[in-house]
Amino acid sequence: MTRLTSFLRYISRHAPTMARPAATLRTGAQMPLLGLGTGPGSVGSWQTSTEPIYEAVKVAIDTGYRHIDTAESYADEKAVGKALQEKIGSAVERKDMFITSKLWNTRHHPDDVLPACQRSLTDLGLDYLDLYLMHFPVAWTRGDVYYPKDDNGRAILCTPDVPFMDTWKAMENLVDAGLVKAIGVSNFNISQMEEVLTNGRIKPAVNQVESHPYLVCSKLLKCAAENDVVITAYSPLGRPGEAGLHGVTPFKDPKVISIAEKHNKTPAQVCLRWQVQRGVVIVPKSVTPARILENSQIFDFELSAEEMETISGLNKDARIVKFGMCDDHPQWPFNGAF
Repeated sequence: MTRLTSFLRYISRHAPTMARPAATLRTGAQMPLLGLGTGPGSVGSWQTSTEPIYEAVKVAIDTGYRHIDTAESYADEKAVGKALQEKIGSAVERKDMFITSKLWNTRHHPDDVLPACQRSLTDLGLDYLDLYLMHFPVAWTRGDVYYPKDDNGRAILCTPDVPFMDTWKAMENLVDAGLVKAIGVSNFNISQMEEVLTNGRIKPAVNQVESHPYLVCSKLLKCAAENDVVITAYSPLGRPGEAGLHGVTPFKDPKVISIAEKHNKTPAQVCLRWQVQRGVVIVPKSVTPARILENSQIFDFELSAEEMETISGLNKDARIVKFGMCDDHPQWPFNGAF
């Protein structure tokens, strides 16, 4: 018996039925507040093998996760799809799963949007996506190189430039075609999100951004709530696997540790619980079965108003993901308010 099989048997015997609170999208769909992230940070900055992702998705579904977050640029959609096909129809029904993918920066030209979505669907083995996000507001040069760079390490931008509203209109057609149930954005600041809300025929359902106790995004969260946009937090624990690079590890903060001890929970669980109590969807990344289970055990306790305020007060605007290779572009989002 493998260690993974033993662990899954342990889960089936000992793990309680996991409550799955959800955020209601403007479409009426229910988006589970907890999802499994599968992108960079899962097994390093960029995974060299997708086998851990394949196993992690299976473990997550067996643990009770019903929300999987992926993207073409993660180069893991075939592995995610393989796991989904093994579980859908046996352990879970497709209608009970919520699958998110994302349109990469090199696919912003309107002619590239439909093929990109179809490629993701094929790799995932699905007929439709529950949510499809524009991964970033800046268009990079068209092609299959995910990070096209010049000799100075700068991103090679799409020429002529493609405004993100042109890309959005092409994404709206995916909804009309029934390929995606909802569309949204990612890494969009407040003014950019408002531009899509104002000018889009279909309004964005979600904005996925980096957020953790050191990057609270309170202004964005308020604006989103006022406009019926759900916020999803990626890197909700910082990126502990890359701590030496950026030093953003909020779950090691003494105040978080103190709150965790009071609730007999881990500091990571407290960071995740803080987000869901704010109504934020979280997609923590892990390929470790015990950690995947631990991250799910956040619905059996509640932080007090004072504890919520304490954690929110840790904000340092400490952003990890900056897309600095195109920070001179007028639509680079991180000059604007979050």
